Amino acid sequence: MAHLRYINIQLLIIIGILSLILIILRDATFYVFSLYSLLLAGIFVIGIKLRDLNLCGLAGLALFPIAYENLIFTTGLISLSSEQHNRLLQNSIIFGLHIVKEVILLVLLTYRVELSQRIFPTRRVYYTFADGLLLWLCLLTVIISFLALSENYLRNGLGYDITFFFYAFEITGYLFYASVCGTLSLLAFKSYQQFSE
Repeated sequence: MAHLRYINIQLLIIIGILSLILIILRDATFYVFSLYSLLLAGIFVIGIKLRDLNLCGLAGLALFPIAYENLIFTTGLISLSSEQHNRLLQNSIIFGLHIVKEVILLVLLTYRVELSQRIFPTRRVYYTFADGLLLWLCLLTVIISFLALSENYLRNGLGYDITFFFYAFEITGYLFYASVCGTLSLLAFKSYQQFSE
């Protein structure tokens, strides 16, 4: 049992360091998403070792946006580049797909406990502090995506020179991912403390 505690403490320290690196490297998109995915996979593994379904479920939901964006944008299904003549349509599709992703995540986070209890009726599932924080973070990203979509119409449809949300969109995304990492790292630490008692 002492060996298991030693391994988990090392994993928690590594997760904390990777969370800080994620914030520092916010400009290197590929590396950020790779570290984010690795960090969440590590938290998921810790959840499995600690037999904490709540931690596993939240880590899995946090991986959803990465999987969604890779499926839609990285595969080339939807292009992230736009030319002058189709900028309104292309940016509307991009921002609209972000809103769809965030609303799906918002619904899944809202009903996570109920869904988990139906899927795993014999397991202990409950609301954690991370459920509330992640729900509010997700709601904030929905609002920011909607404002970016509205700004896109004003800029590319009506010709106004407004770019606040357009340029802030990527930064707020990184802040969301960093906040998720920090929240789930704290949840993993709290879960470990409860497990070791």
